[in-house]
Order: sequence, then structure tokens, then C-alpha cells
Amino acid sequence: MRERKSAEILAAARELFLRNGFAATSIDAIASAAGVSKATVYSNFADKDALLITLLDSITTEATGILQHATAGLEGDATLRERFVAVGTALVAGVLRPEVLSLRRLAIAQASAFPKPVGEYWRRGPAATIELLTAHLERMHAAGELLVPDAHEAASQLAYALVGPLQDRALLSPADPAPAKAAVDEHVESTVDAFLRAYAR
Repeated sequence: MRERKSAEILAAARELFLRNGFAATSIDAIASAAGVSKATVYSNFADKDALLITLLDSITTEATGILQHATAGLEGDATLRERFVAVGTALVAGVLRPEVLSLRRLAIAQASAFPKPVGEYWRRGPAATIELLTAHLERMHAAGELLVPDAHEAASQLAYALVGPLQDRALLSPADPAPAKAAVDEHVESTVDAFLRAYAR
């Protein structure tokens, strides 16, 4: 029962934090959204800060699984270009999800107040993406598919070239309409082509 209540409270806090922001969300609002009393919230979480820390931890755990699944496509039997386009498409789609964008805004806004949990979010999200890609590029280098003497640098170049322009626009100009799928596909394909021109054998 306690675990179920904690999950319901955390789900309500997640929705309100992402929609309204951390500062504008009260414990009373979280309790109401979760359908529990304020006392029940405090019996499960010490305060609003503890809720945010737990939320960031749970989301970074989710992100780890999503990233591992997305980058696993580089191990397939398709052509080199097809594999990179598939992984690039998955990564871009992941970072452009509305809830992911809202979380990133929340993490950036609270980074000074919560440096450790937000730092952990970065390590297990954006930084983990680079590390996963690095491991795959090292394997592909050893197998003779790519020539990447510095796999970490190549992984960073690929990841930020793929997600940077689209993510920045979505974060900093949220009133703009989302890019059409054709435009996203063209961006991913041109980025992959540039990467392969630099590193394919």
C-alpha cells in the first residue's frame, strides 16, 4: 500500500512539476492531484525537495533503459548507414518528446539548487548517451567498419550534431511548431552522411 501511494504521489508531482514548474507547485496541489491527504504526502516524502530528487532519480533510471535500447540498433545486420540513421532517428525522437523537453527545462532551472541530483540526471542521460555511443564506435572500429581513433570525441560529435539544433529550438522557442517528420529525417540523414564521410573506412 505504501509503495502504491508513493508511486501515485510521485506521478502527481511529476505532472505538476513539468506542467507548472517546481516553485509554482505546492504540496497541497500534489496531494490533491494524487487523491491523498497532505499528511500522506509527508509520510512518504520529507518535503517537496525530496519529491524532486526522487523524481529525477526515477526518470534517469528510465532514461538508461531507453538509451540502451536506442543504441543497440548499431549491433544489427543492416548497412552501416541504415543502422546509424535508425539510431539517430530514435535519439532525436527521444529528446524531442514533450515530457523530456519539460524535464530538461525543469532540471536546468533547478540545477543550482539541486546540483547533485541534476548532475546525476546529466550523467545518466546526456553523458550516458555519449558513453554508450563510444562503446559501440570502439567495437565498430575494432571490427574494421569505422576508423575512429578517438571514439569518445566522435560519439560527442555525432550526438550533439544530431540532437543539438532541434533540441535547442524546441527548448528556447517553444512557440514554434514542431518540425515536420520529413525535415527531421533529412537532418538525421545528412548528419549521418557527414559522420560516415569522416569515419567510415
